[in-house]
Amino acid sequence: MKLWSSLLGGPSASDQERYRDVTEEEFLNGIFGGFVSATGLRITTGDALTVPGISACIQVLSEDLAKVPLILYRKMSNGTRIKAESHPLYARLKESPAPWLSSFAWRRALVANALSYGKGHSRVWRNERGSVERITLLKHGQTTTRWADDTEPFFDIQGKNGYERDLSWQDVIHAPYRGSTANGMWGGVDGISPIDQHPETIALALAAERFAARFFANGARPSIALEMDKKLPNDAVAKRIRTGIERAYSGLDNSFKVAILELGMKLKEFSTNPQDSQLNETRKEQAVQCCTMYGVPPHKIGILDRATNNNIEHQGIDYVTGPVSSLAEAIQSALEIACLSVDEREEYYIEFNLDGLMRGDIHSRYRAYAIGRQWGWLNADDIRGRENMDDLPDGQGKTYLTPMNMTPADKNTADDIDEPEDPSRKSMIVRPTPKDISRFGAIN
Repeated sequence: MKLWSSLLGGPSASDQERYRDVTEEEFLNGIFGGFVSATGLRITTGDALTVPGISACIQVLSEDLAKVPLILYRKMSNGTRIKAESHPLYARLKESPAPWLSSFAWRRALVANALSYGKGHSRVWRNERGSVERITLLKHGQTTTRWADDTEPFFDIQGKNGYERDLSWQDVIHAPYRGSTANGMWGGVDGISPIDQHPETIALALAAERFAARFFANGARPSIALEMDKKLPNDAVAKRIRTGIERAYSGLDNSFKVAILELGMKLKEFSTNPQDSQLNETRKEQAVQCCTMYGVPPHKIGILDRATNNNIEHQGIDYVTGPVSSLAEAIQSALEIACLSVDEREEYYIEFNLDGLMRGDIHSRYRAYAIGRQWGWLNADDIRGRENMDDLPDGQGKTYLTPMNMTPADKNTADDIDEPEDPSRKSMIVRPTPKDISRFGAIN
């Protein structure tokens, strides 16, 4: 801001800019941060997180990514993959990144910071061999990102004993949300918070919440004016009357009390009530707008106006294949960059298993299992594993079924199928004797 630049010896400005009046908005932004909206409210991230729609969207997205499995896989030479359970990073991601920190709590906080502030950070600690020993969370504002000319990022972390400076991208997990070069220098990628992108939408939602709170704090009564035919003797009398009315009749504790007026005064309402201002509709619409900001279907935060039994399952699938999968890919990429070396990325990769978020009702699941079982790409143990059950004993569930009416594609005629001839088939043919023919007659 030019005001602070002139005070702290920043670049000089023209005379016109140097002596112009500093607006109230610029002055408050320089001191307190945030954004002054058209509603007159100053909006900060902390204020935005008090809006129910925003906090609900952040909770839904962060908890959905925290509760699904996060697995480190190893690529095999035959094109398949296996869980890399022997790799030190496998347990850090799946169970606990640090002895005192669960994987669920770590991922939920990391994603919540990314959604709230545009980016989340975690510190990667390695042992003497270079393996990841533990991963710890970093509070928002604790990390400063800088970029070199080639856009390589470096991080400075503020701790209780000072700064750790010039940490590399393998020391810090940098998870940007809606990554863009708008906030990064020299083309570096940094995150952008939806809260910073939509301040007026948040301001309107916050204004509606505060209006409702103040309306009920005033005993659910609109503002009033005292009206009288005569002029009050002086301002002191007017102030005394107003103070007495406010003290006696404002607030929830004073609801339904009887007003006693003097000097022939009359009470007159002059503010709109919630019905006239459509307060409930405004609050609900702002909650829907918050869902739009984060790409969350309204039914995920309890708005069921447009949800039906026919479309709610498909909305859930769209939610997983849309915002959840994009956010999961961003977190996976950030983890691979920071926790795996360049050579390890050729052999290993990290992936969220999102199948659990797309589970249908029990009837739909079992019908899908039946199709997979009958057509041979699922066995009993595969199905039991998806339902969180143990395998059948003695390998009973390892068998894959094959439909009897199906043949391999390269054998599409009966002549192409080489089957051993059964010698007993000739003896099984029953031919009529002449006696039978004379008895029953010839068959035409």
